[in-house]
Amino acid sequence: MPRSTTTAPESGWPPTFRAGWGPTAAFLLAFAGWTLVSVTASGWVFGDLSTIEEGLWTIPSGMVQLGLAVLVLRYEGVDYRELGLDPGLVRPALVATGGVIIAVNVAALGLGLAAGTDISVGVMEYYLSPPLDYSVPGVAVAAVAMYVFTGPVEELAIRGYLQNKIVSQATVGSATAQTAIGICTAAAVFALLHIPVYLVVRGVSLGALVGTLVVLAATGIIYGVVYAATQNLYLVMCLHGIGNLWPLVIDPGPGIWPNYGVLLALYALLVVAYRRWPTGRQLRDGPRRTDG
Repeated sequence: MPRSTTTAPESGWPPTFRAGWGPTAAFLLAFAGWTLVSVTASGWVFGDLSTIEEGLWTIPSGMVQLGLAVLVLRYEGVDYRELGLDPGLVRPALVATGGVIIAVNVAALGLGLAAGTDISVGVMEYYLSPPLDYSVPGVAVAAVAMYVFTGPVEELAIRGYLQNKIVSQATVGSATAQTAIGICTAAAVFALLHIPVYLVVRGVSLGALVGTLVVLAATGIIYGVVYAATQNLYLVMCLHGIGNLWPLVIDPGPGIWPNYGVLLALYALLVVAYRRWPTGRQLRDGPRRTDG
């Protein structure tokens, strides 16, 4: 039975959705289909994309994905504030992300010193130094694409919509179990959405594909946990963006970064600190269900 439309945020978590699984399936097919079409078309236009070309192509492609996410959320009758997009959450998200950026650079410096590697310092030095050797324009375009489009759009679609939808529909176990189901399922779906691109367009080997999917799913679980714990979608949008293109002013040397153990510890500390920080918005309990 369809769920009743909400016109303002209610107490409880996650948001309510007025429709069943039909719109969700249609959205995922459209999202994956557009990604495949976009990557295929970019290959036809540019061949092997440079960093600048890939970043430039990501911007209009991301706008189409954003349109799909907005469309399904409007159809589902979801208030954006319920997703953790209240304007009052922007400042806490930016402050927390800034703290992560500082901590990551300190960690990279410490790891480089411990390994005895040659360390260099400069704006986005990690990407401008060997072996990556990006150009300054390439890094600038990639930063706009990742920070403004890729991170925010994918988090709105996967965490803001899909994860919340799954949690709101789950009927198994406790509230914690339902949230875990939503986090893990959304992360797995996000990873699986990459299969057509990697297999059909990029032609990667099966072994490389499995390793990539594991990393994508694990990353999705981390973002899902941070989102569920903070209920701040701006925060995971920012974390996703910087995770795709780390704002490192420290280049600790080859093979030093990323260090996933350090990142996991940093995200855990972030969640603890955020939940203790008075953000002006009380975290809501959940999940809740209100059948129409």
